Amino acid sequence: MPTIWLETSVVSKALIGGVVIIAVLMAGSAFYLYSSSQSTNSIEVGIEIVGDGTDYYVPANFTVRQGQIVTLAVFNTDDNTHGLAIPAFNVDTGIIKHGITARVTFTANEVGTFPLNEPAGYCTGGNGNVCNSAQDLKGSLTVIP
Repeated sequence: MPTIWLETSVVSKALIGGVVIIAVLMAGSAFYLYSSSQSTNSIEVGIEIVGDGTDYYVPANFTVRQGQIVTLAVFNTDDNTHGLAIPAFNVDTGIIKHGITARVTFTANEVGTFPLNEPAGYCTGGNGNVCNSAQDLKGSLTVIP
């Protein structure tokens, strides 16, 4: 009889261990699903302002999903000051100096394709404190459902 009790004890411990493992796996899966669903609701888009004779955005066009919280990280690699605006979403980085990254966050709550560009007067710092290169600082934001 003591042997049967010992085997039952081992089985009980194994059963409890199995239940604990299953509970940990379920909790981990639930956390993963929660965190991955949260991360798809926000996105950071890195944009560089490049100046190599003609100034332009890289990328110039990008796509996000409706309802996403969008953070633009706009890095100015050019020697002039620059900026970026998306008027449809009241987004404006303000003037960004060389070597600086400006961040702006907004919610992409409207479906469509929206122009982005550099506001007038943001390019300064060249000869005579005026813009000293050709400008092609424009692009688009596309918001899909």
